[in-house]
Amino acid sequence: MPRTRILAFSDLAWGTGEKGPSGGRVGIGSFLRAVEETDPEIVVFAGDAAYDRCSRSKLDETELFIGLLREIAAAGRHCVVVEGNNDDTMGTYGRVREAAEANPYIHEITGEVQNVCGIRFLGVPTGKERRMARSAEGPVDIVVAHAPLANRVWLFDLPAACIVTGHYGMMAAVVAGKAYVALDCSPASYAVIDREEGWQRIEYVAGTCRIDLRPGEGVAATGCDPAELRRLTEGRGTLPYPDEVAALRRAKREIAIEGREEVFEHLLRMGIKKTHVERYLGRRGLPGRRAR
Repeated sequence: MPRTRILAFSDLAWGTGEKGPSGGRVGIGSFLRAVEETDPEIVVFAGDAAYDRCSRSKLDETELFIGLLREIAAAGRHCVVVEGNNDDTMGTYGRVREAAEANPYIHEITGEVQNVCGIRFLGVPTGKERRMARSAEGPVDIVVAHAPLANRVWLFDLPAACIVTGHYGMMAAVVAGKAYVALDCSPASYAVIDREEGWQRIEYVAGTCRIDLRPGEGVAATGCDPAELRRLTEGRGTLPYPDEVAALRRAKREIAIEGREEVFEHLLRMGIKKTHVERYLGRRGLPGRRAR
């Protein structure tokens, strides 16, 4: 398979002011500049692109987003889109689906697998992470989701080498053996994924911080202060996020041997949030819950 470059955005912040020499309000041009600079074959939008949660711009964000999709498609680039939890707040997301049906370069993949440029994408909508992980029928190359942090551990059960999600909790790391990219409030954050028989390199941009991730080589970064680098590569919790995911997935096996209450108490002592434990392993056995 030839090398393919993928550019990923999420949670488009249409109403913010851009920093740096470009200045001005974020608009279609703000995203097109990133597209032109990175020159991808595929542009991914991991949810909340048609509704501005980040800045509450009060613009017609759905129409802006459709205009952006059409501009990208007109240049012969493919767009892969997943619906976010806020995208249909105004009842307008159907217009995005209609735009995708009318244009072979725009792919709305929420809840399904689509092959784009020889790459199998799976679109996972908000709240369906567990169901789709349990019903996955075969391997895909890239999962595109819009998952709350408490639900994301289910994404690592999917048979995919790379996970791209929006919503919040920005991060770039290798987690459970998979490339993991979490984005928020683009264009301030975006990721470039180079792929050739698997992912080869990820460049993650969050403001002035740039992170370079390659298989088996760890992380290189520029423009990041130490606290920001830790947040973007390990998460905000006291326990690094890759360790949290490993502990939760391991706990599934340990429950059969040690019992639910003992395993749950151990996870909580590690610093894993109670909501994260119960979303993945269920509520039964959590300390403080009455037996029924």
